[in-house]
Amino acid sequence: MDVKPLLVHASPHGGTIHKYPISGGKRLFERFLGCYMGSCKFCNDLDEASDYLKSVGG
Repeated sequence: MDVKPLLVHASPHGGTIHKYPISGGKRLFERFLGCYMGSCKFCNDLDEASDYLKSVGG
């Protein structure tokens, strides 16, 4: 299964949040990747990714 990341948020300052479907055993998990200016972090939910962007200025 080739599923590509999906852009779910782009901030006015250039930060982005992508949703990644990741398979783990028999389940499919969703993880969110918050990025700003080359600094990225995988998060468990959209709120966590949004908080990360706020903390790095994105």
